[in-house]
Amino acid sequence: MPDHSDLDKAAIYFPQITGVETEGDVEIKVILPILSSSNYLNIGLDKIKNKTYLSPSNLDKSAGKLRGYFPDFSIWSNALPLLVVEAKSPDVKVEEGYREAALYAHNLNQLYKSGLNPCHFILACNGTRLLAGAWDAEPSIDVDIADLVIGSSALQSLRDFCGSHLILDHARRCLLAMKVKKAVHPYNKAGGQALLNSKKAFNDFAAELAPVLRRYFTSTSQNDDKEIYEKGYVGSDDITTYDAVLEALLKDRIVGRRGDITQDLNPTRSSEPRLTGAIAEFKSATLNQGQLQLITGGVGSGKSLFARRYKELLQPEHLKKVTHWAFIDFNTAPDNLDGAEIWICEQFVESFQKENAGFDPYESENLNRIFARDLQKRRGVYAELSKISESEVIRQRATDFQIWQDDPRKLSFGICNYFVGSKSETVVVVMDNVDKLELKDQLSAFQLSLWFMSLTNAFIILQMRDETYERFKDRPPLDTYRTGVIFHVTPPRFLDVVKRRLELSLEYLSINVSDTLEYTLSNGYKIQYPKTMLGDFLHGIYIEIFSRKHVISRILQGIAGRDVRKALDMFQSILTSGHLATDAITSQAKGAGEIRIPEYTVLKILMRTEYRFYSDVSGYVKNIFHFDENWTNPNNFIIGDIIFWLTDNRKKRGDIGLEGYFSVKTIADSMQLRGYATEDVIAACSWLLKNELIEADHMNKSSVSEDDSVKVTASGFIHLRILCERIEYIYSVLTVTPILNEDVAAEIGVYINRENQNDKISVFYMAQCVEKFLKYLEFEHALRCSEFPEFGSERSGASFLIEQIQSALTHFRNPSKKAAQPNLLDWQ
Repeated sequence: MPDHSDLDKAAIYFPQITGVETEGDVEIKVILPILSSSNYLNIGLDKIKNKTYLSPSNLDKSAGKLRGYFPDFSIWSNALPLLVVEAKSPDVKVEEGYREAALYAHNLNQLYKSGLNPCHFILACNGTRLLAGAWDAEPSIDVDIADLVIGSSALQSLRDFCGSHLILDHARRCLLAMKVKKAVHPYNKAGGQALLNSKKAFNDFAAELAPVLRRYFTSTSQNDDKEIYEKGYVGSDDITTYDAVLEALLKDRIVGRRGDITQDLNPTRSSEPRLTGAIAEFKSATLNQGQLQLITGGVGSGKSLFARRYKELLQPEHLKKVTHWAFIDFNTAPDNLDGAEIWICEQFVESFQKENAGFDPYESENLNRIFARDLQKRRGVYAELSKISESEVIRQRATDFQIWQDDPRKLSFGICNYFVGSKSETVVVVMDNVDKLELKDQLSAFQLSLWFMSLTNAFIILQMRDETYERFKDRPPLDTYRTGVIFHVTPPRFLDVVKRRLELSLEYLSINVSDTLEYTLSNGYKIQYPKTMLGDFLHGIYIEIFSRKHVISRILQGIAGRDVRKALDMFQSILTSGHLATDAITSQAKGAGEIRIPEYTVLKILMRTEYRFYSDVSGYVKNIFHFDENWTNPNNFIIGDIIFWLTDNRKKRGDIGLEGYFSVKTIADSMQLRGYATEDVIAACSWLLKNELIEADHMNKSSVSEDDSVKVTASGFIHLRILCERIEYIYSVLTVTPILNEDVAAEIGVYINRENQNDKISVFYMAQCVEKFLKYLEFEHALRCSEFPEFGSERSGASFLIEQIQSALTHFRNPSKKAAQPNLLDWQ
């Protein structure tokens, strides 16, 4: 559609408009300006939908002979159709268009509950005349287009009937008529905020493991820890693959279409030939210029750890002797990278001194080397001063050195000029953690890297997200890099990382822990056990989670995605959780010699971590039944509907040309037909983004607008496909799930209070509680279906959620019974 400025210009000359010969001319040259121009009805373009938006209707058009009719335009707000517009060519009577618009408005209103009639306004135009009126009445306005002059009574009458503010007021009245009761959170019926804040102590058995867990499983930066990058790194030759379905979700879909310009790095335990080759080729080149080397991959995929490991362990000796490194950490970058050249030079000097311990840039001898060019330029000045006295020369040189070394740009240039120019060696500068920045800042960091490369002639390694490069490779500033080869880091699998860290943990325990340990059970009884039991505990949990055929392995890997840091945090939470009963660990380890952890226990830990009950901030798992009471027309299905839609379309190229990425506006347009207000869809997408169930093209995790594009994450899929089919998940999230029926919320609160008093609840009672929630959802589903015609179709998230909960209860009652038909989301 044209923008408002174009339409306003058209409207100024509207009475004299020419060239209106076809129905299409009437739509574009007459109707659109009338609808959207600020001088006319002033309806926002985002609310105007063309004929492709609605499905054809089998209306009895023109004496029942025409089928598959849909209006030329319809106006929508708050997920409701408000006005239908029919265009006709100048040689067709406008009354015919009015009749058809009335038929379609009648058809739309029949889809909503009796008496609501959201589609109140109809309008028809043939380019010369315009009719407007209510959907169930004869036209109340009949004007010639030539009379719709700005300031005329004819135009004012039209605006007084269906101006933008009147249409939106009607939408609000309809929404109030459909408005549901205030939501109630069940935790408020069972103890309130104090219940959500209550915590569970870590299991006693894991107390002895605390030092080793902090050392090997913390997600804080371990890139400088020699033991981690030397022994804990998972190289390409150690990486296993995911099962087929999860691999389809987690695999780098961009890699498959990158072509020869992108090469995967394949670090082994002793080398990485591709980066070695690039640095060696750079060193041998005769060109006096720097080089920028992109290394792409997802956040948390191990790019920083790889760079550190390569510098310390994988460089061949012949390169190590003549290569000097620096790491610039963009985690500490200023909020605004515009004009950050001084900062980047300061960071370079500081890091270069740290990484190259044998070279102090502030030593007198090295200052002479660094600023050799400047000293040469000043030789005439020094010669003149020497005629006065040598002390004057020394004083001036000291002053010059002070000025030069206080200038980060000059100092950075001097250091690199000495090593690269004078000694013909290599300076490698790693732009670290750039991939964690928002999209705008990633592009700014790219430009900064080019600037620093030009200043220093260094070999610059820049970390960047795959999506950033793929989306902007043919646009400034990345188009300047089109001829370069990009290296890509493939992250290790969750279980590969955990396995390697466990090996280090067991080695640490064998050396640093006493042969006999002791802890106290909840009944006061003291247990002594050999330190080997700690190793059995760690190994047993690993086997239970990753080696048995449990869905929990897929849940863990899906929620962690490609983020190794999150994976380590999650595994540490499992090991230390108070939801792992110490008594059970003892009896299993000392009796059966095997630790068995039920799937529901691991899921409870992931959801609650150190808290007794689930809340919005208690763990790694999110509540897919969430909505905000401040949204326009909220319900418990909106999150699931959006995730399902994105999952269903994830193999298609979206609005920005990337697979699976769709603009929030595209999603909102689709959701509006199901009864979701555009404002609610935007807010829901922002919630999904913050909770990492979707990711956005702008790379931040705070919020989205209509123009941003998003795609579903592996975590989002796991929540919808697997977690919603688990009694433990459904029951746990009910503490903070907003319920639009106070009686149901009170009933759920009874079960939560039972668990609060007994510090546990049986799966039988959990299933009872879930059954009450299911009945509530089924009622809400039926209500929404009666209010919005396209809500709850067979292939929708709303219906899918109902089916998932039904499946969970069916499995509880009869665990051996197999599903009657394949799950809608089970695809490769």
